[in-house]
Amino acid sequence: MGLIGCGNMALNDHARTYLAHPERFRVVAAADPTPERLALGREMLGLLAVDVYADAAAVVARPDVEVVDVCTPQHTRRDIVEAAAAAGKHVLCEKPLATVPADAAAMVAATRAAGVLLGVVHNYYFFPEIAAALQLLRDGAIGQVEVAILNYLGVIDLPGNAAYRPTWRHEAALAGGGVLMDMLHVVYVAEALLGRTIERVSGYVDARDPGAPVESLALCRFETERNAALVNVGWGVGPGGIEVSGSAGRLALGYRDGATSPFVPFEEMVLHDTVGRRRISVPAGAPDPFTALALDFADAVVHGRDPIAPGEQGLHTLEATLAVYESCALGRTVTLPLDHGDPVYRLGVAGVNELELPDWSPVRRHRLFGAG
Repeated sequence: MGLIGCGNMALNDHARTYLAHPERFRVVAAADPTPERLALGREMLGLLAVDVYADAAAVVARPDVEVVDVCTPQHTRRDIVEAAAAAGKHVLCEKPLATVPADAAAMVAATRAAGVLLGVVHNYYFFPEIAAALQLLRDGAIGQVEVAILNYLGVIDLPGNAAYRPTWRHEAALAGGGVLMDMLHVVYVAEALLGRTIERVSGYVDARDPGAPVESLALCRFETERNAALVNVGWGVGPGGIEVSGSAGRLALGYRDGATSPFVPFEEMVLHDTVGRRRISVPAGAPDPFTALALDFADAVVHGRDPIAPGEQGLHTLEATLAVYESCALGRTVTLPLDHGDPVYRLGVAGVNELELPDWSPVRRHRLFGAG
């Protein structure tokens, strides 16, 4: 493994997993442009001074690196992934894959053309309660899934590491959006609960603070050919939890005090079906979600198969997320995949500046994403 980026996620999740599983992973190099974070990464990983770099290209060029783990902010990832593909390295990339769909598409194309794997950190698949719920739905526990409602309105606005740029997730050019982009995990979980591909998107976004460059609230509707999900995400103290209803019952996932996952512990899963109301036991003792995802990616490399979240899924999830912003800006439903000529496809949220926004548009009214 070559670890690129030594921020909070890289050291708290990625590095800890690799160190805990030396039989599967060995980090041989790391890079970060911030000396303080690079020093922390070097110490934690037990690397020599000659094995850490300010420049990501030096890690990609190492002949002993088989997998490049990209943990840099999302606006920087395309060049790294394309360089890794050209060097014949597999890539594990943090979410979102990029800030701009055109960039994400180029990353997918480059890795496929090079015959290397591109995996995206969609680790919420491995939350024990999410995995258990998906299995119940596959088993037909509530019949045909009709509606999924995911409330993540109590997202804690965690800053980035102090040595880099703590507020970068509030800068549209760097993060690609606000709370919805930060928590786009909820988008692919919603699609998985529906069991069908998202085809149409509509939404509303708003900012709590005047002059904020990105949204702090997003209310979204994701439609498939047969069912739909309502996804509500916000920085704040609002309610959390997941409910799925079907033709023969419903399933509810609750978290402590009705708050938002993963910031509070999972509390209970309740199934309502023809038998009545019953609590469903969720297996304990499973690996933490990132560890499970990393092990899946390692198996994918060894066995030559796609990981649970290949690059194409990262691209699709990114498009679905950005389609919410476009829908709110224009006040209409947006169809997926985005047209390649769509300014939002080409430029990400910066593309809203090329759209004809109605006067009442929340994006225009709040000047979100730099819209005038």
